[in-house]
Amino acid sequence: MKYKIFILCLFSIGITCLFSAFKPQETGQVYFIRSTNSTGSAIAYKVYIDDKLVCNLKNKRFSVHDIAAGEHTVSIQGTGLGSHAKSRPFKINVTADKSNYLVAVNGPDLYLVEAVEPSAQELLKKVAPTTACLPADKKGK
Repeated sequence: MKYKIFILCLFSIGITCLFSAFKPQETGQVYFIRSTNSTGSAIAYKVYIDDKLVCNLKNKRFSVHDIAAGEHTVSIQGTGLGSHAKSRPFKINVTADKSNYLVAVNGPDLYLVEAVEPSAQELLKKVAPTTACLPADKKGK
């Protein structure tokens, strides 16, 4: 009897560990929005999440990225004739099942600012989605 209970406990622990190991990772969304800018409108901006290139964002476009919940660093870089330096790193806190909205601002320097949802939704009405962010994405389509 004790042997059966011991085996049943081990089996239960094993099943619990197995299911907890396959728990889906919590993710949130990050929107990068590039609304109308006359300065540099013909070039794409390179968008980075945690120093990884995730999108070449053209003018009047936005991209959406699902990333793990937690703190991340984002930045943007111009590709035109001027400086090719990345913007200063910007930290965001991604919450599971929530969206972060980042707007590209091109003034004397290129940088990202975080927008509240109502403002971002108005901007999103004026721009088109980017479905193929990187050259590798376009080859498959």
